[in-house]
Amino acid sequence: MSKLVVIIQCDTVQQRCCGYNCTHAFYSREGKFAGYPEDTHYMSFTCGGCSGGALTVKLENLAKRLRRFKEDGQEICVHLSTCMVSDNSHKPPCPHLDYIQKILAKKKLTNIVHGTYVSKTATRRREEGIYKDFA
Repeated sequence: MSKLVVIIQCDTVQQRCCGYNCTHAFYSREGKFAGYPEDTHYMSFTCGGCSGGALTVKLENLAKRLRRFKEDGQEICVHLSTCMVSDNSHKPPCPHLDYIQKILAKKKLTNIVHGTYVSKTATRRREEGIYKDFA
């Protein structure tokens, strides 16, 4: 199981969302975070803005830090936040999702989960057909 969970949040959404619900879901081990051991660490950052190209630099920085502290980069699970991968109150899914996933694959980050926190309202709106399901 992963020792580090990295949540990548939409840069545009992050300007109005503090990420509290995603963080709370992680520490409560709810929803998409169920099953992570208690010793799993957490960090988050944004995609860097459309089209997500700045993500490459952030991932390089992360890789450098992992090497410095002799951490295993294979024990990382990347969660693409719900605001990136689903229709929600903030916006529709990221139009650059495929490109962002290619960046992650190029950096050998292949343990990817779509979603983080999902509100009851968003779940209901998906069931009603107002929001589309996850990408």
